[in-house]
Amino acid sequence: MANAQNSSADVPARTPPQNERVHGEKCTSSRFMCSEQSRLDGTRQNIGTAGEFPRMSRRKGRRVRRQAKRLKIRQDRCDELGGADEVFNYRDLYKAGKKCCNGVRWKQSVQNFELRLFSGTAARRRAVLSGKYKFSPYVHFTLCERGKVRPIDAPRIQDRQVEKVFTQKVLLPLYQPSMIHNNGASLPNKGFHFSQRMLVRDLCRHFRKYGREGGIILADGKKFFPSANHDYIYSRHEKFILNDELRAFGDAVVKTIPGGVGMPLGVEPSQAEMIAYPSEMDNYLSAQCKLTGGHYMDDFYNLLPPDTDYREVLKILREQAKRCKFNFNDSKTRYVPLTKPFRYCKTKYILTESGKVVMRANKKAVPRDRRKIKSLHRKWCAGEIDLETVWASVNGMFAYLDNYNEHNNVLKLRRLFYSLFGFSCESIENFRRSERDGIHHGKKIQA
Repeated sequence: MANAQNSSADVPARTPPQNERVHGEKCTSSRFMCSEQSRLDGTRQNIGTAGEFPRMSRRKGRRVRRQAKRLKIRQDRCDELGGADEVFNYRDLYKAGKKCCNGVRWKQSVQNFELRLFSGTAARRRAVLSGKYKFSPYVHFTLCERGKVRPIDAPRIQDRQVEKVFTQKVLLPLYQPSMIHNNGASLPNKGFHFSQRMLVRDLCRHFRKYGREGGIILADGKKFFPSANHDYIYSRHEKFILNDELRAFGDAVVKTIPGGVGMPLGVEPSQAEMIAYPSEMDNYLSAQCKLTGGHYMDDFYNLLPPDTDYREVLKILREQAKRCKFNFNDSKTRYVPLTKPFRYCKTKYILTESGKVVMRANKKAVPRDRRKIKSLHRKWCAGEIDLETVWASVNGMFAYLDNYNEHNNVLKLRRLFYSLFGFSCESIENFRRSERDGIHHGKKIQA
């Protein structure tokens, strides 16, 4: 018995393996410990040493790593563009100068510019790369487009050449990844009809999920271009344009606008700046609020599910707009149930009980077209215009109405045209046949 006790005393105490649970300790496998250790080592390598972040939480660590990853993506995107000498190369500047002359070669200034384009491009490139390029004053004039007065500040054609290269090769490639997909104004392969299709698609998806329950928030910007904040644009340059030379050129373009506020209409970089101006607000509503929406320049929409309080969404919308230095027009910002028709970009949308989306044209379009057809007939009878000009005007008129559900109104306009001119306006061959036959109708126009 004594020998048994001695033998048991001589046996050393059993040491548990590293992956075996000991009473009173947390059960942790060696596989989990290895993965955790590798994750922590990678975290320290990405965000710094333990001395820099002594008591960092897991959530804060993930946020820091995400920010570092996004910064690296923006840096790689800027590195792909190259420096100022690669962006403003002679070939792209020359091709941009040729594009600037399209459509305006009847001007004397454009003819002089194109005559010296070969040598002038080299001189402007040297000035841009040396930082001594000076922008010419804008040419100010006013346009009245269907009762809407728009002040235009147009740059000189030599400035347009340099600004076009900067917009196409710097601003758009760096701004587009941060824009939402439904932002379709002045972008390649997008436009006004693209924004209309996206709204129809969003309405159909909403109907399949909720029916006609819920609603839509429509918002309109107040003085979108004239109220743009320059400090906010400079901050966007610091965030996206990480090359010092390119950022300095972008700031110089903004500094050409006097007053420190507003962006002029008619300037290509101004157009690119303003289509990306509310991107931070768009991303917040899309990612944080989980709302489906889009916008075309200063016209915004957001679809709301039936269990969402539109007052809270309007409050968030105004807060984000204030953060982005953006002003909404309170009289045009409203909530509309989907059971009622609404207007977006002067187009009337009706979501029917069957889920079909009916699009109606601007209510002033059809009366304006009737007056236009009568005016064309008077000028044709007086010999002021020929039938080729009549065809160009009428064809554009019906091409616009073909995008909407205006079948009855189109038939009425065609009957009016036939009653005045004596032939159908559906084909250009009818115009050419009438021109060859010398048909000249002088019917009186009935009110």
